[in-house]
Amino acid sequence: MLRSAFLCVMLLLVAFSTQAMTRSAQDYKAGMPLRGFNVDLNLSEQDFKTLDDLNVNAVRVAFASHPLFDEMGGLDSTAVAVLDRYVRYAKKYNILVLIDVHTFPGNVKKYSGSMGDEYWRNADLKNALIKSYAQLAERFKDESIVIGYDIVNEPAQAELANYLDFIKQISKTILKVSPGKLVLIQPRITIQPNGIPNGQRSNWNEIADLIDDKQVIGSLHYYDPGDFTHQGVHEFPVNQRLPFLLRSEKSLRLYFRKTLSRVLSHPGPVIVGEFSVSNYSPVDDSDLYMNTLLDLFERKGWSWFYHSYKEADIWNPQMSLTKRGLAPDTASKKYLLLKAHFKLNDRFQAAD
Repeated sequence: MLRSAFLCVMLLLVAFSTQAMTRSAQDYKAGMPLRGFNVDLNLSEQDFKTLDDLNVNAVRVAFASHPLFDEMGGLDSTAVAVLDRYVRYAKKYNILVLIDVHTFPGNVKKYSGSMGDEYWRNADLKNALIKSYAQLAERFKDESIVIGYDIVNEPAQAELANYLDFIKQISKTILKVSPGKLVLIQPRITIQPNGIPNGQRSNWNEIADLIDDKQVIGSLHYYDPGDFTHQGVHEFPVNQRLPFLLRSEKSLRLYFRKTLSRVLSHPGPVIVGEFSVSNYSPVDDSDLYMNTLLDLFERKGWSWFYHSYKEADIWNPQMSLTKRGLAPDTASKKYLLLKAHFKLNDRFQAAD
């Protein structure tokens, strides 16, 4: 298969490369490939060591289970303490950190945006959030292992000008305090008929004028087709194969290129902040989906974060479906595939 051959060639190039594989984190620039996991706030130092052993070079730390901002929009001390601890572990094990704020006070949902989220209509809360972003940037401006901020996670279909103004203010605030960091901006989501908010790919052009490909980087999440990726979530049935017309590498590759056409036309760096396939999906179809999608990411040079590592069994690649339910499986096809891609990573060491 074309995708398997491409990965093999890349692994051979890594094996025979004489280039140093560990650089200073200060040398990281947008466009250098990141391959890693989304992580929750439940990791131990041993987990970071495991990620190091896998050759993961970055994690996207998602503050969903415990928000980074309190009810008034200020920094939450408990969440900041977790982040401080993660930064210590990341420095020890040479893993870059991307801070994903993920949710705001007054949001309807923790894991995605909604039109009814409080900050769209509360100017005081919005101003408090911008102030807290400045404090966050000040706290980590000298931590080279922290490379940047994913500032608004899956924003809902609020009025476009309102959203663009908000992310421009946040970006300007962060970069004024810490000009060496990255700011990731996402297009607004569109809720599909099946309820999955995977429409960012269609809305890519609305953020194009704000992206500079150096410090302000475009990012999106890709769960498509959502009925397949989200099996076992809410009302989605399990053990459902890919749609009949997407059951070959060729047809699936064409589908990905069509649905991602607006993003594929972007000439600069792209970071895929989330993508995944539920562990309740058929193994062979899941393997085809993952292989083909990762092949596209690699050919385009996009950075990516698989969702997720130990956040939930349904997404954890170290789990597989058995007759008794989900069970640990470090030999799953999904986990072995991710491990192969992590071998391609260069590593970055804290400079402070």
